[in-house]
Formats: sequence, C-alpha cells, structure tokens
Amino acid sequence: MRQQALVLTAVLLASGGYLMTASRAAAQDRLFVATSTGSCTIKKTEYAAVAGFDESTRTTYDDLPSVTTTFTQKKKGCVGGTFYANAGAETDDNELLLEVLLDGVPCTPLTGGYVFANGGTDFSSHAVGYFCGASVAPGTHTIKVDYASENGGKVAFYQRTLTVAHD
Repeated sequence: MRQQALVLTAVLLASGGYLMTASRAAAQDRLFVATSTGSCTIKKTEYAAVAGFDESTRTTYDDLPSVTTTFTQKKKGCVGGTFYANAGAETDDNELLLEVLLDGVPCTPLTGGYVFANGGTDFSSHAVGYFCGASVAPGTHTIKVDYASENGGKVAFYQRTLTVAHD
C-alpha cells in the first residue's frame, strides 16, 4: 500500500497535478493502483482550447463544453495527454472534481472524484496529466472532460486546453 502511495504521489507531481495533504493522499491511494510500466511512442497530438466561462453547482458529472476531441488511432497503442485550466470553487468547503474520459471510460488518475481545484481558489491555473492506456484499439475515439461540484457549491472554469497524444 505504501509503495502505491509513493507511485501515485510521483505520478501527480510529475503530471502537474495539485499537491495533496497526507490525509487526502491516503484517501486517494485507495482509489488508484499503479498497474503497469513501460514506454510509448507518440506520433500525433490533438488539442482543444477555449476561453469561455462555464460554471455549475451540479454534484453529478457534466460535460465541460468545447473541450471534446475526436481522433483516429491507426494501430493499437498509447493514449494520454494533459488538461490545463483556470478553475476554482467559490467556497472553502467545496472542491471542483474532474474526469477525463476516453469513449466514456475514465482515464487514470482522473477517476473516483479527482480533485482538480481546491475550495476557495480564485481561478488559479491547474494542470493534470492523464493516461488512458497502452493498448487502445485502432479506430475513432473521443476524449472529453466532465466536471462536478463536490458538495453543490459553485465551481467554474475559464480558459482551458485539452491535449491528446496518441499513436
């Protein structure tokens, strides 16, 4: 369990994710398990960027408008990328939750209520790396970003960019 926590912490730090408190890291450790290691050769990168303002108080996940990307994977291979945004939660007792999904399936580490922005942030910049898999099948795929409010307080996005790297 401790090794998994160290791997998760290293992944989040390397990916530009937010720094977690020890208690949150322990809670997140129950959700994420490092399942494999390896390398990928990335040949293409797609992106979607928007400067629009979107806000919600929904506690269920909803699509973040304008950051959906469709791409064609020519052969079985890796899919991953980054998501950058100016985002925040209006009150200190709330957090902005995020998922990046490949064809409706959450990519790691963005599963199970990943906290993208802590409560009380004032549209500060946030970033996270994600990985959808090393053996994604050939064909047309869609990556989208969903978000929710942890407890129903107002959460919002301003500028954001989604990049998708694939074979």
